[in-house]
Amino acid sequence: MANLNTIINLVVCGVASALGTGFKGCRPYLKKTQELWLVSRGFVFDGARALDATYAEELQAEGKLIVVKKIQGFTDNSSEDQIETLENGVKRTTTLGLYEFLVNFINGIYFHSALTSLNSFGSYDVLFVDTEGNIIGTKASNGGLKGFSVGMLQASRLTFATDTTGQREGLAFQLTDRAELDENYVFIQKQSTFDPRTLEGVNEVDLEYVNAPAAADTTLTIKATLRQSGAVLSGLAFGDFLVKKNSVVANPTAGDDSVTAGTYPLTIAALVSTDVVDSSLYDNTNSRIAVVSDGALYKSNTITATVA
Repeated sequence: MANLNTIINLVVCGVASALGTGFKGCRPYLKKTQELWLVSRGFVFDGARALDATYAEELQAEGKLIVVKKIQGFTDNSSEDQIETLENGVKRTTTLGLYEFLVNFINGIYFHSALTSLNSFGSYDVLFVDTEGNIIGTKASNGGLKGFSVGMLQASRLTFATDTTGQREGLAFQLTDRAELDENYVFIQKQSTFDPRTLEGVNEVDLEYVNAPAAADTTLTIKATLRQSGAVLSGLAFGDFLVKKNSVVANPTAGDDSVTAGTYPLTIAALVSTDVVDSSLYDNTNSRIAVVSDGALYKSNTITATVA
């Protein structure tokens, strides 16, 4: 697959100081937005990498990419340009309106909570993925791909179900730099080797200590459940857990959930009274906050206990 920098604006057939208005060549069109890619403010995609599932999932596991899927409704709430009319009737633009959007979902109450966790100002950039798998973002200072700068990012209040309508969740956001879209857009046409619509989000996992860690224990028993459904998460390896004692890595050397699904007795060095034990899921091999199990990505809270 071609490197990312070689497919940026591949559909655009030439530019000049004043853009040509002819119709020779292919035309880029963005269809209805189907999902959003949120990245940390200022993040620039690596132009030397192929924009494929491997790279995208790597960014997710590192906590650099958040995929917001299954948009049902997309509303353009952009503000209008402000135009001044002078005494002689001449008009001029005084303020350019900013792009602002509201997206709606029917993904459930947990998803509403996940959207709420995104509430911020100036913390994220956003890219749009349309119903055909095309991506639109903007050009970074190095010529690479980045997301549009987001100011307000705010989950809407939960819309309760009625006799005629179902529950809905919403997310409102405003782009703060109009030129990023008007002048410096980057259009990535869906490649045959990667469909961004197939990329799933990271799943949230709740961990808990089954037994309070005690002095002389050489086993740390942890239960893992999916936050969205409450179902246990089975099939993890002991290497998917990060354990620290007094802020020093003390990872388990054995353990699985073969006896009780979702419950992991992890073998560790003997605990000492007053030890502070922190545990979480973590990809220790690649130093990433999310682990891969059965083709899906999972991240967790960090649980803490003081040894009695």
